[in-house]
Amino acid sequence: MDVIFNNQELVVTVLSLVITWVIAMIWKKNANRAAIMVALNQILDIVQDIANGPDTKHLDDAAKKDLAVSLVTSSLPNKRKTLIGKVFGGVGGAVEFVWKNRKMLVPAAAKLVKVVL
Repeated sequence: MDVIFNNQELVVTVLSLVITWVIAMIWKKNANRAAIMVALNQILDIVQDIANGPDTKHLDDAAKKDLAVSLVTSSLPNKRKTLIGKVFGGVGGAVEFVWKNRKMLVPAAAKLVKVVL
């Protein structure tokens, strides 16, 4: 017990660092979830524009997805592309996920983010 009292300054410092680290980890996961949802909403906007656009309506699904991947790759910032790559394995995987879950994107994405993060 005397060791703790004699090194009280060190113990308090280490304890505060541990508490700060735990809070940062919790905040980081929440920030990642929010960033993933923002990126998925941007991808959804691009996919909906391609699916319903008069110029691209006549294209088959594979051509629409290829066009969506190229547009998403050019429009997302590198930080979001890296985050999407960690969760979906790349932009193509994210576009495929959004394409299949267009009507129910938010619940499907929430389930996936819980599993991944």
